[in-house]
Amino acid sequence: MKKCLSMFLTMLILSGCVEKEILDDVNLITSIGFDLIDKESIRGSAVINTYIKDQPVNDYVITDESKLSRDILDNMQKQSPDQLVLGKIEIVLFGEDLAKKDISDLVDTLQRDASIGERLQLAVARGESKTVLDSKFENQGASNFISNIIQHNKLNRDLPRSNLHLFLYQFYSKGQDPYLPFIKKNEQTGGVEIDGLALFDDKKVVGSIPNDQLLFFKTLADQYTKGSYTLELAKENHSAGIKSIASSRELKVKSLEPLKVEVKVKVEGYIHEYTGKRITPEVIKDVERVFEEKMKNEINSLFTYFKELKIDPVGIGDQIRSQSREFNIENWRDRIPELTVDVIPEVIISESGVIE
Repeated sequence: MKKCLSMFLTMLILSGCVEKEILDDVNLITSIGFDLIDKESIRGSAVINTYIKDQPVNDYVITDESKLSRDILDNMQKQSPDQLVLGKIEIVLFGEDLAKKDISDLVDTLQRDASIGERLQLAVARGESKTVLDSKFENQGASNFISNIIQHNKLNRDLPRSNLHLFLYQFYSKGQDPYLPFIKKNEQTGGVEIDGLALFDDKKVVGSIPNDQLLFFKTLADQYTKGSYTLELAKENHSAGIKSIASSRELKVKSLEPLKVEVKVKVEGYIHEYTGKRITPEVIKDVERVFEEKMKNEINSLFTYFKELKIDPVGIGDQIRSQSREFNIENWRDRIPELTVDVIPEVIISESGVIE
């Protein structure tokens, strides 16, 4: 009995040490954007949700400028009738000019805040992040809409996985560079959309991958589980829609001097649409052959681009280090331009998706 009483008192004392936040007494920041104002100052734009019974979610934005991101959040408190908290933040946007300069301090601030989860979504905005956050989001609110569009394109389309946890791993790794999705405002609809991938070196954006190359990058950097792709068949001037694409990648070190690796990429799917008259075994073989050629050309193009930028978003350096004790990861970035990659694609069309 005394033991149980002692445990109860201990739990009571410890619970009294936790800072309590009543939902009705705080304002929840659900998304925030950072933009470069001049050489020394940045602007923060925080989106706060307001909830009214039987009405859609309403957003309002609080902005502030300072040299330090933590100062921005502190100064925003002076503009809010209730305490601002980050516990429900879902998305952080970096303006394009800021991302091309340096985001390391901002990322460091995020990882040091215990209230922020590691699955926080990060993205780079085309132009200013405030422009994106001021877009039309129907009844969902900015944070929910942007998070959902990123998540949907990761699970069902060509966007590779990314969040705060993965970004930090890549950021501190010597054998891989980080990447984040580009988000832009659609000037015609007023909404937002995915606009490719932002590629980083140590701490800033140095390049990008357009939407039409995302599938090929995802087969290299992330496991593809499902999606679709439209393939043009020049032989008969027809098109084939390939669906439920799944992929796997295998890398082998062939040589350290000279530096050479072999990358095998396997893609599986089925034809769900074809502009020709009939899907025959010959058509399936032609689709596999054309898709393999397309993959090899596009992947080689990506590696050429990475070598020009001296970056490694695929994680080739980490793979080489895991397979060879003699490999010196410390000078990997200087050796990236001399890397030779032998790409071996394999495409398997398992079925046509129609009854012959």
